[in-house]
Amino acid sequence: MPKYRVISEHKPKAAHREPRGAALCRDGARLVTAIEATNLFAAVAKAADLLVGEHLGRRIVSVEEIHPGFTYSDEEITHALKRAALAGIPVIDPDGFEDDTTPLCDSKDFNSTVQQVAIALRESGLVPGLDISVLANEEDEPYIMVEVHDDARGVYHSRGTEVRRLTDDREAANWSGVLAVVRELISFSNDLH
Repeated sequence: MPKYRVISEHKPKAAHREPRGAALCRDGARLVTAIEATNLFAAVAKAADLLVGEHLGRRIVSVEEIHPGFTYSDEEITHALKRAALAGIPVIDPDGFEDDTTPLCDSKDFNSTVQQVAIALRESGLVPGLDISVLANEEDEPYIMVEVHDDARGVYHSRGTEVRRLTDDREAANWSGVLAVVRELISFSNDLH
């Protein structure tokens, strides 16, 4: 069953209204509760019931679905990227890697491979809205922003990191190295939702 996040704030008093930003800086200004419901309508109805519980005397400002997170096996990832390549979408090709034992993160092409993987994840439909941008033009240690576009709200969520941290296995080579980058980018995108 889907999970929803209910967010409430203190009700402003008519006699004294402080700016919303100042009110949110206080401890306990926002209360967040996770609930399960069959759909958004049922979640809103449950949220109204919460007004008599821990949200008593507060106003509910948001009820939103909690992203369940993307989980894919290595076979599903490989199949999706091959299918995208066959459809003419310019993505990273699983068959285009040589039998080299050098770890992918130590190769000179690691930065461009990470960028290609991000494009491939977005274009294949595995992680919609995923993008990355390089913030520093340093060859040795570029800083990358991992971004996810939230279509429902029309906003971008982003988090930065060094490019070398975008792998969950620093010793992986060839296609295994690409899959390590894919798993780490999916983990980043799940954190951003």
